[in-house]
Amino acid sequence: MIGPNVNVRVSFVGKLDDGTVFDSSEMNGPLEFMTDCGQVIKGLDKVVQTMDVGETRTVTIPASDAYGEWDERNVQQRELRYIPNAEALPVGQIINFFGPVGQKVPAKVLRVDDTYAYLDFNHRLSGKDLTYELTVTEILPRKTRRTPLNAYGGMARTADTRPVREQPVFNNFLDNLGLTGADVMRKGDEALPNDSDGI
Repeated sequence: MIGPNVNVRVSFVGKLDDGTVFDSSEMNGPLEFMTDCGQVIKGLDKVVQTMDVGETRTVTIPASDAYGEWDERNVQQRELRYIPNAEALPVGQIINFFGPVGQKVPAKVLRVDDTYAYLDFNHRLSGKDLTYELTVTEILPRKTRRTPLNAYGGMARTADTRPVREQPVFNNFLDNLGLTGADVMRKGDEALPNDSDGI
């Protein structure tokens, strides 16, 4: 059994209740993901964790463990004046908006009137039970961090780095002056008023 936190490669065919293939490894390549890390839909992740390499299984995943139930709160109206080329909106088709950091946000155009476009931001597969034919073809090696250490500055560490005794910058500054932390504390105590001074 594969279990959690394992990198796997899975070939698959995904179908709707009517037999329509909505995705497959033949169309878009196999899935490669780490189990139990939220990288694929919950139901698919759970099933793969119980499989073995080379095993093939057909499962039906309910909408609640796939892309969620269809939610009417995700249907929104947007003023046409804020939509570029609003006059050409294709009713019944999916268009892409862009989120605050440039990510694509797909929406289905339900209808358009003189003032508003009515857009469905639910996932296209929300509310649908999905049937998958899955084959775990391979366990992949663990991925390692590819970011160079110098990108993290002087405090960079990896699992293979031996612990290094950190020397605070302030102490280096004192060393350059020929002082110690005790010298600074003693001088600070001398500058403080005594309780007997009536303060």
